[in-house]
Amino acid sequence: MSENVKKIQRQTNISTESCEFTWSIKNFRFCGLRDQEHLTSQEFTTSQSSLTRWRLILYPNKTDKKTGGIGIYLRHASNDSSAHYAYFELSIIDSYGIKYNSRECYHLYCPVDKGHGFLNFINRKVLFKEEHDSLLPQNTLTIMCELTTSRVDDYKTTGLTESSFKPTTSRVVFKKPDSLLFDLQHLYNSKMFSDFTLRVGDEEFKAHKNILCARSSVFNTMLNCEMEEKLTNCVKITEFDPPTVTKMLDYIYCGQVEDLTPEVALQLYSAAEKYNLQDLKDICAEYLSTNLSVDNFCDVLILAKLHNGEGLMKATKVFFRVNTAVIKKNEKWISLSKINPDLVIAMYEEIV
Repeated sequence: MSENVKKIQRQTNISTESCEFTWSIKNFRFCGLRDQEHLTSQEFTTSQSSLTRWRLILYPNKTDKKTGGIGIYLRHASNDSSAHYAYFELSIIDSYGIKYNSRECYHLYCPVDKGHGFLNFINRKVLFKEEHDSLLPQNTLTIMCELTTSRVDDYKTTGLTESSFKPTTSRVVFKKPDSLLFDLQHLYNSKMFSDFTLRVGDEEFKAHKNILCARSSVFNTMLNCEMEEKLTNCVKITEFDPPTVTKMLDYIYCGQVEDLTPEVALQLYSAAEKYNLQDLKDICAEYLSTNLSVDNFCDVLILAKLHNGEGLMKATKVFFRVNTAVIKKNEKWISLSKINPDLVIAMYEEIV
């Protein structure tokens, strides 16, 4: 090989802004005594020049009124028309200044997007335990948000393509399930007193009518009317495969979804829509919005259109504007152009 080798090095710099926001809530034990109560932090920005403002929303009793989880979300607090990639970590700061129960989230925030975060950030029983007094010094809860953002428009100037953003596996799960969740999971796994069957192909899933009816209005209607399912104590499910039904039942009994992938989330979103499980649908929509890629873009777009998923549709439009050049070469997109030209035209209109 010749010694006269020309060496070329280039570097792409993604413009980001970061900040640490600390929020202290005094007399926290008195929060969450009223239904749907929530607290809103002061607004903050990632830099003095930033037009985008953020805030935290905390739900002291997001689930059960007495023993439920504490939910916390990061939201846009301004009408900034720009979309942002946002990576944030939420933590409780104890009396020693040490972070506890840190949870990370990466999300593409569309303009006027709703908040994203954690439905069950921490369980109230865990937080209020005497051995955890350091988490509530002088009855004060302190939350830290470490936020890094990058405007979507900044990616266009750098020539960065979609391949730089790969979907990741995700787990949306209670870290420390309380006794109620544990007992319900044991009830489902043991099949004790089960009185209803979900038949998926050759597989059968034993369940309990009262729990199905309490969690899903569709099952409630099905089992309270003179329908075949009520008479036979069985429903035949043909639209979804056994793994999808397994995860749907896990959510119905325990309110948790583990080990999501884009492929699983696509099916689970449709199942949540069919059986009116709105929280599960939101979880899948949030995951898919965060994990869009060129390979799954068309599938997510079709799903959003089919089920009128407003949040998902916003995410696909932003993703398309950033990655048009890459997407239009994808085989799925070329096929979609022939099958559903109106949908393809509508997407192109977003970048005009």
